Amino acid sequence: MIFLGFLIFAFLFVASTLIAAGPDLSLRLLTTFGDPVTFLFILSGLAGYVLIYGRKEFIRCMKTFFAFSFPLADNTHETGKFFLRLAEFTVAWGLFGMVIGVLWAMVDLNPDTIGVAFALCLLSFLYASGLAVFVFLPIGLRLSPSALQPAVSRWFAFRLLIFGLVGFFLIRCLVVILLRVTMVEPPDWSALFAFNPADPDGSYNPLLNLRLFSLYIDLPCYLLMVGSVCAFWLASGTCRALVVVAAPVIILMGIFWSIQCFVFMLSALNLDTFGMGYVIAMNTTLYGFIAAAGFLIVDMLLMLLRGSNAPPSLPLVEGTEQAKDIVDWAVENV
Repeated sequence: MIFLGFLIFAFLFVASTLIAAGPDLSLRLLTTFGDPVTFLFILSGLAGYVLIYGRKEFIRCMKTFFAFSFPLADNTHETGKFFLRLAEFTVAWGLFGMVIGVLWAMVDLNPDTIGVAFALCLLSFLYASGLAVFVFLPIGLRLSPSALQPAVSRWFAFRLLIFGLVGFFLIRCLVVILLRVTMVEPPDWSALFAFNPADPDGSYNPLLNLRLFSLYIDLPCYLLMVGSVCAFWLASGTCRALVVVAAPVIILMGIFWSIQCFVFMLSALNLDTFGMGYVIAMNTTLYGFIAAAGFLIVDMLLMLLRGSNAPPSLPLVEGTEQAKDIVDWAVENV
């Protein structure tokens, strides 16, 4: 089932690439997405982590990627937690590679080549988030149902959320740096906190021009997000993909598709359409944040319902503590 979910995701990625790029640019853009240096960087980080922390778990349980049933064994619990940690590390390693790529690109800020350089910077996070969300995280969720207790799952979801927000802010930084290098009248650094950092004049701000609100209702972006959520649910299983974990995951999905669109734009940079392109590219991230808010609201309502339906606590009967001590002593000494 994990493999089927990954196939759906791969089909969405290839199909959207071919459709958006067109027949003339498809081969070049697919070559851009297959940068060997970035691929080796991600692969080296994963190989180092696996060799240090869980070589046996990785080799033993990658076969579940192609499995349709998931029988629980004695070591399944620990293996599942290992893949959850591996998913976290993969996203963090992708962010690290993205930062290194940005620093490398800023050594030579050439307006003619900065678009391609920034496109290559984004690939490390693209690879990492795809592997984490559609391979490692589903395996971890399938194999560790008991590991995701409410407190544990919330800390895990919080860390994923932080990674997603950092990636979102780095994209905005790249956009502002790009405009400051390529524009005759570049915006100042306050554009980082603008509604659309690629549009400092507010030409594509729906709050200022309601006629442009239709730019934020994009059917292809919506279909990509729905297809990705279905692929993740199929891969991870609905009973183990907890609501609180799904919230940061869907944000990462939105950022993934936004990065894919940015690679399109940056590889053939056109400043005249960059503002509108930024709006369309970030639609999947916008949908991801909206859906994540909905998941968190549902989780809060479920917590309230569970709390209201919990049986009232009974007062301790005299002698209960002494009886408990006797039972504990008997268990330890038998």
